[in-house]
Amino acid sequence: MGRKKRHIAETLATTVLEDESQLPIISSTVEKDPNFMSLRARLGEINQMGGVTGYIIRNATSAAIDLKDPSSLIALALLSSHTVDAGQEFSETFNLGQVENILVEGKTAKVLCARIGKNTVNVFMEKTADHDRILKQICTDLGQ
Repeated sequence: MGRKKRHIAETLATTVLEDESQLPIISSTVEKDPNFMSLRARLGEINQMGGVTGYIIRNATSAAIDLKDPSSLIALALLSSHTVDAGQEFSETFNLGQVENILVEGKTAKVLCARIGKNTVNVFMEKTADHDRILKQICTDLGQ
């Protein structure tokens, strides 16, 4: 059973912002969504935690990327996209219901992918980081 994919072309305004740590934050936004902006602020705080190496947040109209190693942007974006797609395919194939979050662990790193409302959040971290604590911090006060 294959999934049908729709391709939507849309022009986004892309900006690179410098924060106090002098690491670039890449942000593409079409509109200012308060839930997206609130979640992005929370992820900015989480990104300062030990063991967290960055995050990607996106929805249908906006995206923000903050990685401590920007040279890995393409690889991490592909990893997060494929992880979410694979989770949806497993869910459909095995009738698991809606996937709330996915954790992929490697030898030295892991990624936590979560669906928060209409937003997809991917948090990249070292293997020793506490992903349960990070997930709870993401979902706090968001009704999740």
